[in-house]
Amino acid sequence: GEPVFFGVLAIDSAVSVNERYGPLMSYLSSQIGRPVELVVLSQESQFTKVEEGALDFTTNNPLAAVQIQRLHNTDFLVTHTRPQTGTEFSGLIIVSGDSDLYAIEDLKNKRAACVDFQTAAAGCTFQIYHLLQKGFDPYKDFSSFIENKSQDNIVLAVLNGTIDAGFIRTGQLEKMMDKGRLASLDEVRIIDAANDTFFYPHTTALYPEWPISTLAETDLQLAEQVRTALLDLPSDHPALAALKADGFVPAVDYSNLDNLIETLQLKSWDAVAHSLR
Repeated sequence: GEPVFFGVLAIDSAVSVNERYGPLMSYLSSQIGRPVELVVLSQESQFTKVEEGALDFTTNNPLAAVQIQRLHNTDFLVTHTRPQTGTEFSGLIIVSGDSDLYAIEDLKNKRAACVDFQTAAAGCTFQIYHLLQKGFDPYKDFSSFIENKSQDNIVLAVLNGTIDAGFIRTGQLEKMMDKGRLASLDEVRIIDAANDTFFYPHTTALYPEWPISTLAETDLQLAEQVRTALLDLPSDHPALAALKADGFVPAVDYSNLDNLIETLQLKSWDAVAHSLR
């Protein structure tokens, strides 16, 4: 049959995307009887490829996914669910463990970095929204605020003192410890840590995990086949081990992202929220 194109936003590298999502593509191919081709997306191309109609399905961080939905009427099929954290994740603001920075006000006139001001979720905008709600404007109150596409590099820049504060997602520090890139969690301190029962320490509110979306022009029967295949994925399947996921559940509520997008006036802010259509 005709190939099906499945876009995945890269958060580290194309190699890593292929390692994580390749086995899922093979599983989907076996279930729908058509080749499923993985298309690695950047922060920019995740928007343009949908605009061009070059994809059938896409998975992105929820901030990008909701913006794409507002602009191009995509439909959320399922949400990733992860070990220990289920369908939620969050952002951290970290500083060096041996710094004298403890609270948000200590960050005044300090240097900070995040992944992408417009489209990174737990790597940037969750923290911007959090800081603004606490009366700190990152665009005015940091002495410098720059983008750095790699969360690994943001952590390393905090450790080596090139920046004072870094924005990263829950699980990032633990991932670096697993890879031997971080000796201990004590090397960093979390600013304004939330006091809750969530598995990972974090700064910001909790937000829904990555959805898998179908494009408006994707064949409905194909979309239904893919949705069923994802929901039916056996929990011991190697595709889930590769993804470090527990599985997929019917898409959860993403409306707290609409609030964030409209408040921060991100690029889709004046498009109609899907929940209101």
